Amino acid sequence: MRSVFPMAMLLLVALTAGCGSESDAGTPYGVTSTVVSHETTQEVAVFAPEADGSWPVVYALHGLGGSWQDWAESATALASQGVVVFAPNGRTTEAVEQGRWADLQQDTECAYRFVHTIAADYGGDLGQPISVAGHSLGATGALDVGLNEAAYGPDGSYDVCFSGTPRPEVIVPIAGCHYEYQGNRFGFSTTGFTNQAARVVLVAGEDDEICEAWQSQDARTVLEEAGYDVELVKIADANHFTVIFHDLVDGEWLAVPNDPAGREVVRSILDAIAAAQQG
Repeated sequence: MRSVFPMAMLLLVALTAGCGSESDAGTPYGVTSTVVSHETTQEVAVFAPEADGSWPVVYALHGLGGSWQDWAESATALASQGVVVFAPNGRTTEAVEQGRWADLQQDTECAYRFVHTIAADYGGDLGQPISVAGHSLGATGALDVGLNEAAYGPDGSYDVCFSGTPRPEVIVPIAGCHYEYQGNRFGFSTTGFTNQAARVVLVAGEDDEICEAWQSQDARTVLEEAGYDVELVKIADANHFTVIFHDLVDGEWLAVPNDPAGREVVRSILDAIAAAQQG
């Protein structure tokens, strides 16, 4: 069974022009996919509309023990509506089991910066608002890397790859364990968060038994008290896995391509993009 961990490494999303919500989208585009990498990154899967355009760019991080394949269904759904999705691999298992957080930090941040250098090759338009989102382990990390300008911003202390990459303007943490995981409690803090321009959209499944919805609700309160613009989206009949078009069936991790919970998460991301574009 897949597990999750609430420490800070991310699912990043850079979001730009050319899309609306799923409900008002036209005929879906075909989707192309490829895998790229840089000497400072692990594999990064790219899902893009099979059409010329200037598209939003989504950088999407998986949870503990996962890979970019966990985002394939969601990424395809997003790309079909006019979004370019970059989904990197991260060494999450090693980070948790061996305490190698610097390796995971490099995987996630360097891939985020790498994406900025290649986005245009796939129709991505970084002239529009940049956003970051993440599922499970990536959800809490999205907040940390998305909001912590001191560490990761253009003048931040992190300096292993590239440089000068701006922080996101939209952050979408999905099914995050912000306060508790497997009975272990910890604090949620905004210490070090300075990216006050960012809009945060927290997404929680009401039937999530791993990262229960109250954790996103409480995180919303703390972020609002810190001065952030925060929205909470609760998805009915959604567990920890269906929000990214997967589920555990007889103990086996399987894709469920048309699950309503996954569709609603895709819609929430598209709506966040549209809101950012409107200012």
